[in-house]
Amino acid sequence: MLADPTGEEPKTNDSSTLTFWDHLEELRRRLISALLFIAAGFCAVYFFVPILQDFLIGSFFPGNDTPLALLAPTEGFVVRLKLALVGGFFVSSPAVFYHFWRFVAPGLLPREKSFIIPVVITSTASFITGAVFAFFVLPYATRFFLSFGNEYIQNTWSFGSYVDFIVRLMIAFGVVFEMPLVIYFLARLGIVTPDFLRAKRRYAILIILVIAAVVSPPDIFTMIVLSVPMIILYEVSIFIASFTYQRHQRENP
Repeated sequence: MLADPTGEEPKTNDSSTLTFWDHLEELRRRLISALLFIAAGFCAVYFFVPILQDFLIGSFFPGNDTPLALLAPTEGFVVRLKLALVGGFFVSSPAVFYHFWRFVAPGLLPREKSFIIPVVITSTASFITGAVFAFFVLPYATRFFLSFGNEYIQNTWSFGSYVDFIVRLMIAFGVVFEMPLVIYFLARLGIVTPDFLRAKRRYAILIILVIAAVVSPPDIFTMIVLSVPMIILYEVSIFIASFTYQRHQRENP
């Protein structure tokens, strides 16, 4: 092998040979690459934002006389940018997850690195599935909040606030639906066991309620709607971990 003209040893992907600064440099490169993909997605989605706005309004306000208002001169433009950014993230999510898992890869065993592409596909599918699930919740949430209006109280919602509500709910459900994959990965590495998950179920439910309160919009209805799927997914994760951990035990007696 030819010597490096700088006199430094060639770097490998083995995490044991990487310094703290090497990890920071790798993180910087992965973040920049992911942001470039998101920027490209933003540019592609921006021209379709009016269609997306019409879809959001038409889907969740059918036959409803409640108007959405722009309460600031720049609100319409900011909402358009926000929708383009979120849409760009969803479009580029396979590349974002790929760079995330590639950053984690140096800490994996060689046989575990072969899982990266399937994990990227599963991560993307889980995230998008969670976001789509949020669309089934939104009509019920919308009708619930509109029900607080009466002849003395008029519902006049800010379009920007309504879009924020949708975006936060979609991202929250998208992240939540990653739970079985994360548990699978941890069980595959032998970090968690199904017995541990069962024993800590009560604490997990408490943590789930806290997380739902933090990531959801500030209301009890959405917190409950978000926490119920999280609890169900936790139980599914225990089921997945049972098979995965048994396989880990067979491969690592």
